Amino acid sequence: MIVLIDTREQNPLQITAYKTEVICLPVGDYGIQGFSDWSNPAFICERKSLADLISSLTSDRPRFWKECLRLRQFTFRALLIEANRQDVELTQYRSLAHPASILASLDALAVRCGLHIFWCCDAEGAARQFEGLVRQFTRGIEKQFNLLDTKS
Repeated sequence: MIVLIDTREQNPLQITAYKTEVICLPVGDYGIQGFSDWSNPAFICERKSLADLISSLTSDRPRFWKECLRLRQFTFRALLIEANRQDVELTQYRSLAHPASILASLDALAVRCGLHIFWCCDAEGAARQFEGLVRQFTRGIEKQFNLLDTKS
């Protein structure tokens, strides 16, 4: 498997378990070669620092929601947040947005867009979480292939 990193990522995650390639993804920040484009929209991840998340859910909300609606076309879609939920609950960010509003917006994204939300603490945690998601995705593909192979 080759992990795809979007060209717009300014400080990419340090992916160590897989080879990486930087390309322009149609949506999202991280994907898997052969599974993260419009011809096979199977797997995509969006990554947000806490500051970027707050901005995306407040001042940049219309653009971010449009992006999340596009993510719905992918079978598996996830949001990797480089923070803890407690960082939001304790207002550890620069914004007048109430923590309950931020958390409600994340709940809405989970329900309305089917977005899996992962609190990853920091960039290293996000990288390890992403690698785990890739590992599980590829195991699923292998199991499906083996089922098809045994039926032949």
